Amino acid sequence: MSTETMPWWKEPTKGQWASFTAAWLGWVMDAFDFTVFLLVMKQITEEFGVTYTSTAGTIALTLLMRLVGGVVAGWAADRWGRKLPLMISVIWFAVCDGLIAVAPSFTWVLVLRTLFGFGMGAEWTSGATLAMENWPQRSRGIASGILQGSWAVGYLLAGVAAGLVVPVYGWRTLFLLAAVPALLALPIRFLVPESPEWEAGKAKGRSNEVSWREIAATPGVLKRLAWGSVAMAAGFGGYYALTGNYSVLLLKNLGQSMQGVSWHVALFNLGMLSGAIACGYVAMKKGVTLAVAVPALSMVVVTPLYVGVAPELLAVGAYLAGVFGAGYSGVSPLLLTSLFPARFRARCVGIVYHVGAVPAAFVPMGIAYLAESGVASLPVGMGVVCAACQLGMAAMIVFAPKDAGASSATPSTDAALAH
Repeated sequence: MSTETMPWWKEPTKGQWASFTAAWLGWVMDAFDFTVFLLVMKQITEEFGVTYTSTAGTIALTLLMRLVGGVVAGWAADRWGRKLPLMISVIWFAVCDGLIAVAPSFTWVLVLRTLFGFGMGAEWTSGATLAMENWPQRSRGIASGILQGSWAVGYLLAGVAAGLVVPVYGWRTLFLLAAVPALLALPIRFLVPESPEWEAGKAKGRSNEVSWREIAATPGVLKRLAWGSVAMAAGFGGYYALTGNYSVLLLKNLGQSMQGVSWHVALFNLGMLSGAIACGYVAMKKGVTLAVAVPALSMVVVTPLYVGVAPELLAVGAYLAGVFGAGYSGVSPLLLTSLFPARFRARCVGIVYHVGAVPAAFVPMGIAYLAESGVASLPVGMGVVCAACQLGMAAMIVFAPKDAGASSATPSTDAALAH
């Protein structure tokens, strides 16, 4: 049976599956460690006697530091390979988040979550690049959706853990669980092969010597960096408008218990997981424009259900928001890795993904401030910002580079940048 006729899941080798699984698990655990904080913001605010705006500001610091981690990991991944920064990043973010369990003050929470952001940014950059470069070109679209959908799995697990652990053992115990991902570094070291595209470049003596000046001088790169960063900003803004203050909305505005928070978070992430895989498949078959624009526009309609305008439909809104408001993130690994050549791909992917997170970093804090100052209620603030970002995402994807999202990332990208 030729590779063109065999099912897509039979084509990857054991090594390719190992690389993909390592990146997938890394993002699951990264998501768990990031979102446990979102789920206990109310408890942290009350224990340390700070405002919700201050607690939400911690999210901004985390996401800002992601940019630094992404840039550093991208440079390291292009120079020394994708595996090393992936291993270091997993240990880094797990240890930083685990230490919050014994944080004596809110200042320590701020410091540890800021440091956590560095490892978080490094993990996605190195992991996504490793997974996409190792995976067969024919099915990179569906693989992209499954990879990014792993964030939903981690968030779902965090929601389940919060519902079970926090009411009995308190919020600090949740962060002890966040230290477990550090164990993933061992199988990455011994079972995961290095990226073949990076190895091929190294063999030719050019893989790790491309300077920032050369990258900037490559025709088309700066334009792609700018477009990708703005597109990611719109996507991240919509996501953090949905999730950054969601637990506070459920607990304070809608009268839910921690078990209720756990249930609705689980529904949201089941929707995101199914949406990410579906959007990745659509991107592979029909292109990224359709895979992103349709869900983003649909989310504008779904937003009122998500923020509780009709409380009896809150569960429906949670699931649909995951499908339409976060599902198109499944296109991100394929889209971003297709924009740049392999010889400096990791650095550019790290810049685009994490520069996009910078403006979005202030979304949860801004929404919390509007609510606390009486300018707009929490549901209204979340709904308006989310809808605006979804419209922006739909508009940006229309102007995507023509080869964006191509399954065969390297040939099409190199050709496009040569003109």
